[in-house]
Amino acid sequence: MPTSGATAYTNLMNEQARSGQQREVEESALLRDLIFVFQGINGKMIKYEEESGTYVIDPSINITRSTRGLVTRLTELGLLYRKVNAYVQETLKLQKQETVGLVGQSFCSALQHELVDYFRLIAILEAHIAKETDTDASKGLTLKRLLVWTQDSIQRLRLMSVLVECCHDLHGGAIVAMVHDYTQHGDPLIQQFVHKMLERIATPFYVMMQRWIYEGELEDPRTEFFIAHNPFAVEEDSWQKEYYIREEMLPIFIGKPLARKILSIGKSLNFLRHKCDDAEWLLQHHGVGKPLKYGDIAELEGSIDAAYVGTSQRLLYLLVTKFKLLDHLKAIKRYILLGQGDFIQHLMEALGPNLSQPANTLFRHNLTGTLETALRSSNAQFDDPDVLRRLDVRLLEFTSGDSGWDVFSLDYHINSPINTILTPKVMNEYLKMFNFLWRVKRVEYALSSAWRRQTTSARAIRPILELVPELHQCRIVCSEMIHFLYQLQYYILFEVLECSWDELLKAIDNNATDLDSLIQAHAKYLSDITSKGLLAPSPELNMMPRLQDLLGTILNYKIAQDNLYNYALAEIERRDRLAQTADRRTRLGQWGLTDQDETLDRIPDEQFEELVPSLLRTLNKYSVQFKRELSDLLITLSAAGDSDLRFLSFRLDFNEFYMGSLKGVTTSSKKSTATAPPPSTAP
Repeated sequence: MPTSGATAYTNLMNEQARSGQQREVEESALLRDLIFVFQGINGKMIKYEEESGTYVIDPSINITRSTRGLVTRLTELGLLYRKVNAYVQETLKLQKQETVGLVGQSFCSALQHELVDYFRLIAILEAHIAKETDTDASKGLTLKRLLVWTQDSIQRLRLMSVLVECCHDLHGGAIVAMVHDYTQHGDPLIQQFVHKMLERIATPFYVMMQRWIYEGELEDPRTEFFIAHNPFAVEEDSWQKEYYIREEMLPIFIGKPLARKILSIGKSLNFLRHKCDDAEWLLQHHGVGKPLKYGDIAELEGSIDAAYVGTSQRLLYLLVTKFKLLDHLKAIKRYILLGQGDFIQHLMEALGPNLSQPANTLFRHNLTGTLETALRSSNAQFDDPDVLRRLDVRLLEFTSGDSGWDVFSLDYHINSPINTILTPKVMNEYLKMFNFLWRVKRVEYALSSAWRRQTTSARAIRPILELVPELHQCRIVCSEMIHFLYQLQYYILFEVLECSWDELLKAIDNNATDLDSLIQAHAKYLSDITSKGLLAPSPELNMMPRLQDLLGTILNYKIAQDNLYNYALAEIERRDRLAQTADRRTRLGQWGLTDQDETLDRIPDEQFEELVPSLLRTLNKYSVQFKRELSDLLITLSAAGDSDLRFLSFRLDFNEFYMGSLKGVTTSSKKSTATAPPPSTAP
């Protein structure tokens, strides 16, 4: 610390005190005092007051008002220095305790570097004062000249003081962001000064960024970088949640789109190294790039774009080729979403009898064997063996009364790294879609069985004349149900699944630039097939419960029809048996039917008169219920915001058979209400 000339000044003050002279203080003495003030040290006449936080001139000395004003203005430099130096000393103390981050240490180092230049100025000023003490001081340094000489330092220390005040409670990228804000100042000198400081302050920040985008390593022991690590992220969500952006540490000159690219680069490098086992490519083709530093944003963006494109293309290439992402997606579409028609048909026919049994009687190994038989009996046998090995059977949790149809489900096993895209949550959505489509297939299977029985039993039941009109009505209702089911399946399998699949392939080919965009494209595909496929929850439409009730009504109608046909066939067998008995006895010369036969024959007739009307009432109930539920569904679909759902409503009721009848019922009810007599007012 410069102190030359202090001895002469002290001797002069001691002589004045001994002589008791009270004369005006010389300007040179004030200059020497100010040198101490500039260094944060109290002088003889100018001292720092803790209470007011300012420097105060000794009131006993005799100086002019203008001189006092000049001294007061010059003491600002000492106040600014004390503030900046206090922050530096506090940071150095915390640095020893290892509680200050690297960016905070760089900020402290930048302040110290500027203070070195400040001390150099003080040494020059002190040398001038010492030289003028020995020579003629009339033409040397004065208070006014000192004020001029220190203007640049005052401006720098003012800015440093503001930065210290703003950054006192900040750390890491937040410090870089705060200091960068002052580069937008209108004064070019201030811009230049802040820019020079930022080159030092941001050095650790850019070292972290360089390590992240070139090596995929997050070296941030004091959590100063804008990319943070979540140690609690599970493996299935590691891509989405293991690393994330902390916006409070993101400098404004790194926009959010660029920050997302930086995040994606590091995540991709980690993914290639740990999930794809591709460390060799990283050593050969990555890890080499231009050193990053604060200054040229365009150059920074160029380096980041180059790293982003290289890592993203490599990652997507491995997912598609080495790990067969598209093959797995196709397999899910073909098997879980029932796109492989011949396989599903074989599986349905083979499993039908078993799945009709109670759920607690099913065994997984039996179902697995049936699955393998269906694979070998269909074109699925020519598929990739790795795909077929992943296809499995799952039995859902069941409650009392559930049948095998309610608990059976196909499953498709996914492992790393494909499970980053096809997460357990995503696969659960696929299984929900399978369960719905499987239920639709089950109803189709039941209706096909009902139609076959109608066709094969029509001639046999024809002798029961009283049932002919009712069985004809059954065929009409079954035709309506089959039409509904086929149109629903066509809509889901072609209008929804195939169109959404085509959009997914286009998105992967044209818009998938990194793994995030690939996940986003697949998420949109899944969202489309669940929402347009009537699976997504929609409080205002609530279509899935309506569809489930409708499918349940169809199954109940089929069961009721089977009961009617069972009874009709049993009745035919009884009548044939009686006819054969009468014919045999007639050929033997006996009475065809005895009194005993007629008595026994009367009992089934009485059962026929009691049981058949009950069966017909049940059939009629489910038929009316089907039309009512279908009409409600059509009204809901026609009011949907999605044009595809409105088009489904048109396909199901292209000739307005259901909606027209519903309008007719509504109109007739209104007319009956309008023509009804007013209520009587008589007592």
